Amino acid sequence: MKDLETKIIENGTEAEIVMNGRLDTSTAKDARTLFEDVAGRFDKVTLNMEGLTYCSSAGIRSIRHIYKLIKEKKGKLETINVSDSVMQIFEITGVTAILSVG
Repeated sequence: MKDLETKIIENGTEAEIVMNGRLDTSTAKDARTLFEDVAGRFDKVTLNMEGLTYCSSAGIRSIRHIYKLIKEKKGKLETINVSDSVMQIFEITGVTAILSVG
């Protein structure tokens, strides 16, 4: 993925996606494909955003998409290590109302 690096840490029925870089128009399509794969294989998914420096509206749509996929299978999606700048974007766009954000 261009300008977004991801690493998946698997633990049984749980997965953590470690994200570094930008989740924007140029990376959202690949991120969405990755999210779909992970959501299909795991019941609990954690998005570790410690290295995420930016999230555009396209990135937010990708995150809402994985949320919907996980919710449909009655799983759990949470986010951790969200930077102040990305948290501000999440608050403005209402993402914090649907996600467990930490």
